[in-house]
Amino acid sequence: MILTLRRRKALGLLLAGAAAVAPGTAARAQEESFVLDQLVVTATGGVSDLRDAPASVSVVTAEDIAQTPATNVAEVLSRVEGITINRVGNQEQVQMRGLPERYTLFLIDGKRVDSAPNLFRGNAFDSGWVPLDAIERIEVVRGPMSSLYGSDAIGGVINIITKPVSNEWHGSLTADYTLQQDRDAGDTWSTGFFLTGPIVEDRLGFKLYGNVTHRDASSDDYNPAPGEDWAVDPWPGFAEQDDRFIHGTLSWAPNVQNTVDLDLGYERRVEGDFPMKRFDYGLTHYGDYDFGTTELRLYGDQIDNEYGHGNVAGVDQPNTAYNRGAEGRVVLPIEGSLPQTLTLGAEYRYQQIDDDYVLTGDGTSSMWQAAVYFEDEVAFGNDFLLTLGTRVDNNEKFGDHWSPRVYGVYNVTESLTIKGGWAQAFKAPTLLESSPNWDQISCGGGCFLRGSEDLDPETGNNYEIGAVFEQGPLALTGTIFRNDLDDMIQFPPARTGDPAVAPTFDNFVGFTSDGIPIFGYENIESARTQGLEAAARYDVTDSVTLRANYTYLDATNTSGGLDVPLAYNPEHSGHLAVEWQATTALFTSVTVNYVGDQYTYVPQDGNMANAVDADAYTTADLMASYDFGENLTLQGGILNLFDETIEREVADDFNVEGRRFYVSLTGRF
Repeated sequence: MILTLRRRKALGLLLAGAAAVAPGTAARAQEESFVLDQLVVTATGGVSDLRDAPASVSVVTAEDIAQTPATNVAEVLSRVEGITINRVGNQEQVQMRGLPERYTLFLIDGKRVDSAPNLFRGNAFDSGWVPLDAIERIEVVRGPMSSLYGSDAIGGVINIITKPVSNEWHGSLTADYTLQQDRDAGDTWSTGFFLTGPIVEDRLGFKLYGNVTHRDASSDDYNPAPGEDWAVDPWPGFAEQDDRFIHGTLSWAPNVQNTVDLDLGYERRVEGDFPMKRFDYGLTHYGDYDFGTTELRLYGDQIDNEYGHGNVAGVDQPNTAYNRGAEGRVVLPIEGSLPQTLTLGAEYRYQQIDDDYVLTGDGTSSMWQAAVYFEDEVAFGNDFLLTLGTRVDNNEKFGDHWSPRVYGVYNVTESLTIKGGWAQAFKAPTLLESSPNWDQISCGGGCFLRGSEDLDPETGNNYEIGAVFEQGPLALTGTIFRNDLDDMIQFPPARTGDPAVAPTFDNFVGFTSDGIPIFGYENIESARTQGLEAAARYDVTDSVTLRANYTYLDATNTSGGLDVPLAYNPEHSGHLAVEWQATTALFTSVTVNYVGDQYTYVPQDGNMANAVDADAYTTADLMASYDFGENLTLQGGILNLFDETIEREVADDFNVEGRRFYVSLTGRF
């Protein structure tokens, strides 16, 4: 039976309410009744069928993750259409539709996370605060979502959703090891656990998960020795990483209408010289009433950077950032000639950084932001949904900003859905970019960068149209998109260590007492990203499945009349997988990954004669897993089967790891 739009929406809300009643209820409802189309929660104020979601959404399930030989979220997301990885300095920063990671909002169970103040130059920490063992699914919403989430969602939203509390005792323990064929590269190992169960059946339950992941640093011989004309040692390969996680949730359901979750967690991640600790908490109430559903949340975290911003080389200058928030929303189904689902919400966020070394004065900078928003999803008959929404944010430093959105979803037939829309989005300057008492050393010690109160929020317009087709063994999706961004803050700003030339720069602020030039941030950049995202799945037989996706990306810096590429954005990328369920116990797959040519450095003046590029590369992975009954799974494989590598020869280069051998063992009860 094919469900109508209205019927699917109602069932989705019912299932969401069931999930809030007691641990395990939703899972039992699915097992005992029927299986719905996949539900998502990030693209709307409530719950939506994936096909009807008013956005371009991809879902990576726990099963997908288990079949991917990855050690972190960024590696998993690198195989999702519309996502590229900025690998500068061998980091793994997630980019959506050509926009750097600073334009992507990361959520963990709906709670935002932001470590940008601790390491303002960019870092790969926010995509890795949750171990893979604990993830139920990852919802990837491509394109601006400022109407629901405000600033930082100008490129899209990645919501990492952890496994739920269960009303039955069960758990797992996983250990894995990745062995590098090139012994100059660093091996990786990890071990993690997940445990959940009831304390009082149908009333009180908990979950607890933890993980330790370690990667050895590559040796000094990993990248080639410098030639005769080189003035530096070989560029480093991969830094040592050591990540540790422990997190727990206590879930209390006093009755069928109310559930309260208390979350506490501690994470410590070390990447090279940068150790970061994060303490996080959350208190969430879910309500399921006759008039609709509600969600109220208090949350926050404290992130300690033990090294700091590094104004003095080789000296620890620690800082601490605080993120706190309160939000609430109500979802109201409205019956009538035009059935609607109305979402009303409000949010308050506060951010603070304490840094006695880089912040002058009292060593503290802070900023708050409040917002109200609404979204109305109107059903015109059984086949057309129109979503209208807007949000107004009031920022302590930058005033009010509106973020409207219009999106339509039309079920042309039972197999074909057309969707598309327009949205405005904005990104407020970061806490440090807007702090005039922040002086950060740059130019190799020859200049300073200072925050500016004269900045304006960055703004963008997004347009997209796409189609979803599913019939029998074939499923296809495709989306054409365009983003136009204005008033972008140049990052990093123009600067020089030459005191004689410095005053000629438009963003020159002045000199320090000892004559070092200071430069401020300014809104002088613009960009256009446009392209095509496509994905396909075909069940060749009951046991063989083909999966593929492809991204075409035109990411262009249009600042000041320029028309030059944005760095770390391959024009073409794609993935092809063949999966074979050979027996009920044996699963095998072959995956081919292609990343096209890309620039790794583009001069600010747009002179492409001085640009640096990286060649396209293709890797192939061979994987297999075997279930020894219900409680034990062995997985293994060969990564980068044909040993295609890229070596790092200049600062902006990156390494592509060679052939590796992967094995993991998971026990369950």
